[in-house]
Amino acid sequence: MQRPQQLRELFSAFAPRVTSGPISHYGGLRQSAETFCEIAPASSAELADALGTAHRHGVPVRIRGQGHCLNGASLPGAGELLVRTERLADVRFEAEGTVTAGGGAVLWDVRDVVERHGFTVPVVNDGHAGPSVAGFVAAGGFGPGSSLHGGFWENVAAVTLVDGTGRLRRVDRDDALFPWLFGAMGQLGVVADATLKLVPLDSANPPPYPTGAGATRQLIATSQELKGPGLDEHERDEQLVWFTLFTPGKRLAVAQARIAALEAAHAGLLDYRRRYVYPIRQRHPVPPLVYPRDEPFFAIGSWGALRLPPGDAAGPLRACAEELTRHAVELGCRRYIQSEATWDVDAYRACFGDETYETLRRLKAQQDPALLLNRGAVFAP
Repeated sequence: MQRPQQLRELFSAFAPRVTSGPISHYGGLRQSAETFCEIAPASSAELADALGTAHRHGVPVRIRGQGHCLNGASLPGAGELLVRTERLADVRFEAEGTVTAGGGAVLWDVRDVVERHGFTVPVVNDGHAGPSVAGFVAAGGFGPGSSLHGGFWENVAAVTLVDGTGRLRRVDRDDALFPWLFGAMGQLGVVADATLKLVPLDSANPPPYPTGAGATRQLIATSQELKGPGLDEHERDEQLVWFTLFTPGKRLAVAQARIAALEAAHAGLLDYRRRYVYPIRQRHPVPPLVYPRDEPFFAIGSWGALRLPPGDAAGPLRACAEELTRHAVELGCRRYIQSEATWDVDAYRACFGDETYETLRRLKAQQDPALLLNRGAVFAP
């Protein structure tokens, strides 16, 4: 295991810095190593060079966009290099009907840019300006637009991926690897950029596709503040936690009853808010890591602010998460485990099922043969 100062020398070509003082994931329940080395590549080529260097020297790599999840997967441990994607944040109008956005661009920022040209990104997260583009791929995202446009995976035409060896490649929708990237939590590579579908804001009078020097490439600043306008002033200071089930319509009532029972059994854990329900339309095959069948389904869940201090919340949260996993398995549903609190790799096997879990492991061995990317998050180190 190399020390942060040694990693700074090894990655000197990438403007590294040694950071003292741990960072936390969203919600603040977990922290990184006290001291770690980090870099922020400014291009897909630089990202590929950095990951290639890590592969050649056997350096574990932790990938972090906006850190908008509860499982701590983006927190660097001792001897790990943190790769931040915040400088991969450009927006390019390259092919009609699409926009290409850097993996580190905040999804809401991308939406704001394209709306200035009369278009929008049909599926973004609800709540507030949290996930990056690459983070939303890694989580397998959905949102209010999913009732009409499906999950995020339905609205991505291609991604530029850098695997664990530093290989840079374009992964189109018809590539066998494509559906496995959604919900993979960065286990199969780092999304340098993604080509997203656009829809006009006014379908009756669609605007012309942006062209010219002013529209071909725009840089947007990475959002450092995760508490956007979707939350009121009180909620911006709270530690929010959520639990989600993906369920078919025929089991919706039963799943809602299970969620209600979960809240009752853990009444002192959260200040519970109104439960959410998102219909998710299905056109193409559903990513196996998101949902086990090719069919439309619902995302239903419970959320609220922690009533306990972070130091006292881990045990009760773990009990609640494990109970929800049991419900998901019993109902033949799926937890949204990619963005939610979990504590060990067994939870992923339980949620995905043995066959899907082992297929992901095989793909991991192909894409990241030294098992360096986000080590220990989904598979035992």
